Amino acid sequence: MARNRGDRTKLVSAGIKTDSLRTTVPGSIVRQMKLNAGHQLEWQIESLNPGIIKVSIIRSEKK
Repeated sequence: MARNRGDRTKLVSAGIKTDSLRTTVPGSIVRQMKLNAGHQLEWQIESLNPGIIKVSIIRSEKK
């Protein structure tokens, strides 16, 4: 899988009464992972080094 350096997104508040944040999945990742509207993403984060993380996306169909 190719590395996408330079894809940046901005975090925004998900709502007034939550500490959750939202972001947009960059188009290059959407195309590379063949994602579509309705897919659900499960995020598994593994810390590699301080300031660097690996995100594995497990795609599942909307239930």
